[in-house]
Amino acid sequence: MKSLAIALACLACSGAAMADTNVALGGGVSLTGSGFWDGGSWGPGAPADPSTVTDSVYLPIGTQWNLGTVFWSGDYGADSITITLNQAASVNQLAIQADNDNDYRIQYRDTANVWHDLAVMSPNRSWGQDNGSTILGAPVVATAFMISGAAGAGDNHFAVSEFQAMGNVVPEPASYAMMGAGLALVGLAARRRQRRA
Repeated sequence: MKSLAIALACLACSGAAMADTNVALGGGVSLTGSGFWDGGSWGPGAPADPSTVTDSVYLPIGTQWNLGTVFWSGDYGADSITITLNQAASVNQLAIQADNDNDYRIQYRDTANVWHDLAVMSPNRSWGQDNGSTILGAPVVATAFMISGAAGAGDNHFAVSEFQAMGNVVPEPASYAMMGAGLALVGLAARRRQRRA
């Protein structure tokens, strides 16, 4: 009975890594480009710490684009936000809170460190910060995401206050070993019970 309890605990631990969650939560955030903190005619604004992009906290809908956000002005693709995940993850859905009148190009980096285009996201068209989401046609395994301004809409004043990537972390070899040990213990416990019967 003790072996069975240990086996079930090992299986539970290995299965916990497979839960569908926001895998971008707490990811490292870096900024590339010279347009950050340029509020143009809107004034200097109130920049947020870049880490707030991955803290799972949404601003009130309609918050002015350059107040409490990571914001920038400039040409499409000239500036970017890179979010490095804590662990490689299989992702099937994205969510963003960003300035409502712009489109945002989302790219992902695979496990071979190659960048790929993934989606163009558009927040709801209202005023200020608003939410947008997209379900991917097929899951991707990513180690990082990059957000930049995309052509097609807006005024070249961009802002992001939240980014989420829903999916599950890719188990590391130790997780597979733990799952294998759990299955072996379950098999051993079943064999012992069979012999007793």
